[in-house]
Amino acid sequence: GNITSLDGQTNLSAQIMPLKLPIPEQCELEERFAIVLNSMNLPPDKARLLRQYDNEKKWDLICDQERFQVKNPPHTYIQKLKSYLDPGVTRKKFRRRVQESTKVLRELEISLRTNYIGWVREFLNDENQGLNVLVDYLSFAQCGVIYNTLPDRKLLKNSRIVSQKE
Repeated sequence: GNITSLDGQTNLSAQIMPLKLPIPEQCELEERFAIVLNSMNLPPDKARLLRQYDNEKKWDLICDQERFQVKNPPHTYIQKLKSYLDPGVTRKKFRRRVQESTKVLRELEISLRTNYIGWVREFLNDENQGLNVLVDYLSFAQCGVIYNTLPDRKLLKNSRIVSQKE
């Protein structure tokens, strides 16, 4: 059957088998293979094993990795979560946003588990601060649900700083 994504769209491209591209020259093959190996974040013994592959197997691995596409880059999830951090929102709108954000959190969880390590590092890096944004959102949502009130951002930051010191 068809593969259906979380947004309900049917993905027909997953059914079509792409034609295999010809193996590039040795220099390019090794360069692209090194990038693929690096993105896999393998232990040295496993990486050594893969480096012993013949060119055909290396090319198959490169093609498989390049066919795999990340659904959303880290900043997409971060922007969505930040957009839910609005203390001025009404209770009705807050409940709807919690439902929407549940889907985003589910997709984020899948991305954190299944994407290559570079994706996770990008989510966590100093520029994106994905973990801080996630904690801010969860604290915000928790306050809204438990106390039936929406905290302001300053209160959120202070509560997070206090909890980090404990």
